[in-house]
Amino acid sequence: MTARRPLFTPFLRAEETIRITPTLARAGGLLAWARDFQLGTAGYRDLLDPGDLHNTEVPFNSLNVTVMLAARAQLALEEGLAHLHVGGEVRPHTQEFIDLAARLYAACGLCVHLRPEGCPTTPIWLSSFGVNHEELDGGENFTASHSQSYKGGWKPMDESGMQLLEMAGRIADRVRLLAERAAEEGLEIPLAAADDPLIVRDFDPVAAYADSLRAIVPADMLDGIAAAAARGFRTAICTEGGSMGAAARRVFAELGVGVDGDGPVFFTHEAESSDYHGIGILDGVNHGVDPGKWQVYKHVGAQDLLRERRADLVFIWDPDGDRFNMVTAAPAGLAERARAAGLEVDPLDDARVLVFFKPNQIYFMLAAARLESLHAAGTLGDDDWIVATSWPTSRSIGELAGAFNRLHGTRLHVFRVPVGFKHFGSLVADLEDQVLGSDPDDPDLTTRAVDATGTESVFGPRPRLLIMAEESGGAALGPDDWMLSRDEERATLAIKEKDGLQVGLVALGLGARLFAAGGSFAAFYLDRLDAYGIVHRFYERRDVTLFDESLRGAAREQARAEGNRRKAAAVAFFAALEGLAPAAVAAALRDRLPAGCGLPPVARCFRAGDGTLIEFEGCWFELRASGTDAVLRYYFEGGDAARVGELNAALIGLDLD
Repeated sequence: MTARRPLFTPFLRAEETIRITPTLARAGGLLAWARDFQLGTAGYRDLLDPGDLHNTEVPFNSLNVTVMLAARAQLALEEGLAHLHVGGEVRPHTQEFIDLAARLYAACGLCVHLRPEGCPTTPIWLSSFGVNHEELDGGENFTASHSQSYKGGWKPMDESGMQLLEMAGRIADRVRLLAERAAEEGLEIPLAAADDPLIVRDFDPVAAYADSLRAIVPADMLDGIAAAAARGFRTAICTEGGSMGAAARRVFAELGVGVDGDGPVFFTHEAESSDYHGIGILDGVNHGVDPGKWQVYKHVGAQDLLRERRADLVFIWDPDGDRFNMVTAAPAGLAERARAAGLEVDPLDDARVLVFFKPNQIYFMLAAARLESLHAAGTLGDDDWIVATSWPTSRSIGELAGAFNRLHGTRLHVFRVPVGFKHFGSLVADLEDQVLGSDPDDPDLTTRAVDATGTESVFGPRPRLLIMAEESGGAALGPDDWMLSRDEERATLAIKEKDGLQVGLVALGLGARLFAAGGSFAAFYLDRLDAYGIVHRFYERRDVTLFDESLRGAAREQARAEGNRRKAAAVAFFAALEGLAPAAVAAALRDRLPAGCGLPPVARCFRAGDGTLIEFEGCWFELRASGTDAVLRYYFEGGDAARVGELNAALIGLDLD
């Protein structure tokens, strides 16, 4: 049911108190919500009502968010934190939730750092970078990333700009404690005035962020963008009505990358829109705004822009700027070769075809371009470069590193982490601690990390992050030297959050280089597959929906219960295979597979963080439940497209009831 009256008055320039009576707590379903509350792979994400932030028929409402923020504030004070940043993107009620957080924290004595007047939104990478650079004690961003506009989200981070790990569980526990207290005796939560002196609008690390990009994107690549623009090179960037337009304009200005006019970049869907200009809604179904979904990348106008030669490339950023994709054109003569290599190809005109890339393929190209650039400069061997991916990300990127080692005698390292960018952040933080906590003159100094299987990797004394990539569309790159914070109190090896602007800038530089040489991304990708002998070329992820997340009330709870039952059955079946002998894994699968479905030899089956991964001879499979959406994700990759599709379909179709 809907609360009888608003819990608070947004943007009120006076103190007020939120009173959660036991009656309100019970009527609003606070205890039931708190029981299941957790911070997942991307913080907290759930259904909201775009028309009413106080509606308790949906989970992401002012009542629940107030308790969540109160838990965060209490723990912040207990940990001695004093300065927090709060930002957010464009989805419904974001500014109201930012106001609620700022005033609740200020009433607790915490200093809150918001964006300056006239800058209402904050991409997630700017929040992450800025918290670390400005030497704050932590921060958070109200974002549900690429999810539908009827979902709300909250992503808290620590002082380094990394999503919370250990603190996440403590916040969930405190939420349950406060919910129980509210149901038993009530809660009173004070809010400061919106213009309280502890709420300051000074969070603006754009110039420093742009400087950090110069340590990642080579100067000749940046110069090449302007040179290509002088010859007519243009890239259209769809921002989906999210937070990226305003921020990217300022970053590009700092870097001398022209926007509009004769510049190499212009934006589409730039005006901020809480429903993302309807992108991702097809035939009445809202698919969200993930740039990696065909419902998005084939429906943002890219075909017309390329066909009419108004753009040479079309990039897409999601609303909070952590995901990136692109649509390109290539000579028609490459069409069959591109299809045979697993690229998605559509007709364009008599001379050209459209070539669509998936994030895995983009990150393979960016890693290859970066490695080749470092090798050409003669500096690749100066550092201990690490190619880091999540477990269900394409193995082609790791193969690339192995090929470089064979061809050039380099010592590139490959390391895999569970899904969730916080695990990349944890890897980076651990490496930083090892180096900064050691004697720099120690001749035996080295660094190491242990993966989810218990395997230890030894990296060397100068670890650097070549790329950190997740198949879902998020990645970041690290510089070749330490990045220092504003007053040089902190040093970091890489940003600890996905950074779509960083990735987009590198792609823009590579695109300009290919334009100048008369090439294409398709040709570049195909040439690198062959040059480096890549086996894992065909990748498939199929998402099986568990229930309709747009449902509300009793209908939602019933559908959710049935979906969770199906999820539990699938997860339990595959989890039971972990650690078994390969023959036992194969036997268990064959018992449930259709007759005649041949299974490649099993090499091993193990827990890959939050999913079960089975390595077959020449291919691999993983099943995991999404931490952000009500879906089961089935991944398969190998060297034969038909076989990949056949085996993934067979494993999805297992009778597990």
